Amino acid sequence: MKIDEDDLKKLFEKEDTFEKPDTRWEGFSEPVKISRFRGDELKQVRRKIKKIIHKKPKNELLVNYIDPILRFLAFAGISGFIIFTLINFPGLSTQFRWLYFTEYLGREMPKKISSNTGAKVTPIVTPTPDVVKPPSYFPEVKNEEGNYIKIDRIALNAPIIWDVGENDILDQLKNGVVHYAGTSHPGEGGNIFIVGHSSNYFWINSQYNSVFALLDKLEKGDRIEIKKGGTSYYYDVSDKKAVKPEEVDVLKNTNKELLTLMTCWPIGTSLERLIVQSELVYTSN
Repeated sequence: MKIDEDDLKKLFEKEDTFEKPDTRWEGFSEPVKISRFRGDELKQVRRKIKKIIHKKPKNELLVNYIDPILRFLAFAGISGFIIFTLINFPGLSTQFRWLYFTEYLGREMPKKISSNTGAKVTPIVTPTPDVVKPPSYFPEVKNEEGNYIKIDRIALNAPIIWDVGENDILDQLKNGVVHYAGTSHPGEGGNIFIVGHSSNYFWINSQYNSVFALLDKLEKGDRIEIKKGGTSYYYDVSDKKAVKPEEVDVLKNTNKELLTLMTCWPIGTSLERLIVQSELVYTSN
């Protein structure tokens, strides 16, 4: 019920009395006087009434503002998680397979990536004084002729695309792992730099979208084989670390022969680069 100013004035025009029973003495009563309000007091009462009418309860504020925000954040978080999982499914599924076979079943993960894919590799021709110009056609070097990286620890066996420039790396990663042009080759000494995907968009058609998804599982002493031509080069893991994208020291040449493997990390992001370095142990023909 709304009370306006006129009603309040009429209410307090006269000095009224009413009987308040005294519970201590039955049959007796004590008069209580209510005095008329002054003008300034009446204004104060009117202000308080207005504040009560217009003030929203705290629970109404929660429902009208905070609750919709929380609902939106929860919906956005769940949707983002689903989209992230779908986009990076190849890399994440590889991690789940590792956990199932290695951690849960306690046996080696079955080999999924095979080197016998027939990936084409163009060999490098080094000009000599006797060569006027390079031939117009290079023979195709098939994978089965010996050109792959093999890591038994994570059941990896994939072709290597040699001497790829920076602008062509993403395109060539569809065919295997990529050797960064300008870095060393096996048997030459120095730093051999090879990159591969840990995850990629699921709509890109390639069986190598998650070739390096298990690179983080390698430990010191794990064996890596590089097959190039008719020679196998064997390296033992010596270091593993995550670096920022701007830390390019991992590309620098070294005095001893070093194999450096790199992939984006964590899976589905490019926040860091996971680096695994291995030292040459021996070679065999």
